[in-house]
Amino acid sequence: MKKDQIEHGGALSPIEKLAARWDKAAYRAQGSPFEDLSVSALARNTGTKAWSRPGSVKGDTIARYIYLSFEELIEVEKLDLRCATQLLEICEATFLFEEECNELGSFDGIDKQAYHQRMRFVEEFGLYQDYPVALANLDNDLRELCEAEEILTFVDLMEFLDRLSDKAWIGGCYRSLQNVFAHGDEKGLTRYFPYRLGHRGFHLPEALSFTLNRIKQHELNSVQEYHERRRKRSRLSSKRMEMPSVVETRLIPEVIKCLHYFCNHQPRLLIRLHDSAYLCRELMYLNDPQSEGVLHWLIHLTLGIFRPPQEAKIDEELKSLTTPQDPELLKELSDLLKEEVG
Repeated sequence: MKKDQIEHGGALSPIEKLAARWDKAAYRAQGSPFEDLSVSALARNTGTKAWSRPGSVKGDTIARYIYLSFEELIEVEKLDLRCATQLLEICEATFLFEEECNELGSFDGIDKQAYHQRMRFVEEFGLYQDYPVALANLDNDLRELCEAEEILTFVDLMEFLDRLSDKAWIGGCYRSLQNVFAHGDEKGLTRYFPYRLGHRGFHLPEALSFTLNRIKQHELNSVQEYHERRRKRSRLSSKRMEMPSVVETRLIPEVIKCLHYFCNHQPRLLIRLHDSAYLCRELMYLNDPQSEGVLHWLIHLTLGIFRPPQEAKIDEELKSLTTPQDPELLKELSDLLKEEVG
């Protein structure tokens, strides 16, 4: 009997094994950068099951638990065995990720490697590092996140998505853009930024086409209907059509921003835009006749704000505009046009 006790006395019960694992994980967490993070955030970041404990508590950070024993988690914090085990697994998964990063090298080394990879992508396709994220074709969730995190430019977004690359919970537009940047996906890039396959850099027509994507479908329908009726209207007709309000509240301001950006990056672009043949050739790259016609009209309408319009219809429409546009951008565009003409 005594011999059997010696042989089996060292075996730990399932609870004792969990307690031993907890002691190890809790000790590592004490004083670590993870100590003040919420358990819910760590669960999301490590891709484990969403954290949910009995009862609602304030300050549900890792620090609340790691100075307690496994038994005290159950007795003091009133966690059931399932929750206590999940908490252990979240801690272990957090440190597993840290070990994987350490195997790759220092975080400085990882950041430097990621930076060089981003710059190779930018240089290979001639992309504008300072291109405004506000003019990109992002979904509403990512656009709002960029505003909240003050992500302003193309390269800012690349760096930000790099920092999210280990987060198993992200998906949709986030994950798709990560794949574009990670693999140098030229075709995928055209979905989000005004890149033209087979051509270096970003391009004005593609950027303008995104402005149509950012308005609601019923607003786009009204703009397309107005443009079609405008195009077919007889010169002898005196009946005036009401321009959709979204034209001056949303589309013209965005066209102004696009013109301001691209005309400051591409010399003599403002002059070339006055050439209808040049503009039509550029818009044809969109391969969407309906959008090409709408954008051709919007460009001339916007240009007419700071230079005399060439069409009587445009002049008539300009007189109907009541929403003030950004005076600083208009002045800079007007000054740029004078320089190019001179």
